[in-house]
Amino acid sequence: MGRGRDARDATPRSPLETRVCLWEFGQNDAKRDSGSRLVRLGTAASIPVKRPFNGVVLAADAPIVLSPADAAVVAKHGVAGVNCSWNRLDEVPFAKLGKPANRRTLPFLVAANSVNYGRPYKMNTAEALAAALVVVGRRGDAELLLEPFPYGAEFLRLNADVLDAYATAEDAAGVRAAEARFRAACDAEKQARAEERHSGGGGYLNDMDLPPSASEDEDEEDGYLDDDAGGYLDGADLPPSASDDEYYDADDGASEGGRDAASEGGRDDGAASEGGR
Repeated sequence: MGRGRDARDATPRSPLETRVCLWEFGQNDAKRDSGSRLVRLGTAASIPVKRPFNGVVLAADAPIVLSPADAAVVAKHGVAGVNCSWNRLDEVPFAKLGKPANRRTLPFLVAANSVNYGRPYKMNTAEALAAALVVVGRRGDAELLLEPFPYGAEFLRLNADVLDAYATAEDAAGVRAAEARFRAACDAEKQARAEERHSGGGGYLNDMDLPPSASEDEDEEDGYLDDDAGGYLDGADLPPSASDDEYYDADDGASEGGRDAASEGGRDDGAASEGGR
C-alpha cells in the first residue's frame, strides 16, 4: 500500500513502494510542472530545505553516476529531486539539500516530454525520477510514477535498451561503460546518416536536428534537474530552450483527473525505507 498518515489526511496515498521527495521552490507554474503534479497526486512528498534527507539526491553536477549500487540507499531512504527554475538557480541552496555523499547524476538518457522530445539529458522531473527508479531496480514504481503523464510509456520505450543496461550494471563504473557504448553507437549512426545524406541518399530532412514539436511553443516548462539545480542537463553543453523555465521539467499539462490536494511537507527521513508508504 502507498503511504499516507491516516484516512483524515487530505494528501492522497502514494501508489509507490519507494519514498520519492522533492524540494520545491515555487519558481514554476505549478499547473504545468510535472514535479508539482507528482506532489499534488501524493506520489512525491514536498520536503522543506532544513529537513534531513538521507536518500539519493539527483544532481546533474554530481561526480558519481547513479547505479544499482545505490539500490540499498534508495530502498531504505528513497530518492529526491529539486523543482526550481533554470533561470533562478542562484537562489537555490543546493549545498543544504540532502547528504553530499548521496548526490548522484543520471547517465545518458533521452527525453520524451513534448518540449524536449528526443533530446539527450533534457528529461523533466517526472522522467528523471522514473529513470532513477528503473536504474536501482524499481521499475514497477517507475511505471506508476509516469502513469499520469501521456509521455510516460514513450519515455520508457525510447530508453528501453539503455535503462536495461544501466539496471544490470554492477556499479557506477559499469553504468559509465554502458553509457559510453551507447553514445559511441549513437555517434556512429549519426555519422552514417550524415554520409548518406551528403552522398545523395536518404530522404527529405534526413539527419536534420529538427526542433521539438510545435507543442514546445505551448506554455510547457519544467525541466528535469533533479540534480539539485533545476533541469536535467547532466554533462550536456546544451543551453536550456526558451521554454525550459523549470530546472527539472517540461510537463505537457495533461489532466490530473481532478486530484489537487496539496501535499504536506514529507516526513523526517529517519522513517523506514518503505518509501512513500
